[in-house]
Amino acid sequence: MTKKSNPTVVAADERSMSVALPAALAAVQLVDGPDAAATGGVSLSKWHSEVAAGRAPAPVIREHRFTRWRAADVIAYWEQRAANGTSTRASALVADQARKASAAAQAKRSASAAQPVA
Repeated sequence: MTKKSNPTVVAADERSMSVALPAALAAVQLVDGPDAAATGGVSLSKWHSEVAAGRAPAPVIREHRFTRWRAADVIAYWEQRAANGTSTRASALVADQARKASAAAQAKRSASAAQPVA
């Protein structure tokens, strides 16, 4: 009787893994909202507002809790924004909003930490 070995299971975040895709598959690669937003350096809510306004590409798959965009469409959108110079203004606005939200969250955490637990 041979002893079965326990294979080691390594959990890895798919976003941290870099896998080279063949050129034929790169055209049809799908990305989710957080990845599409991160490609342009904006928040997920900003990405969704761009899609809703018709400025960003529409998703190719829209199901309940499963929305995906073609990576090529997303990359083309952000390249166009960079070429037009519109991404600089948007990035500055997003960074300003993020700083304000971060400061508000920090103040809220400080206030809740100062209160005694009953």
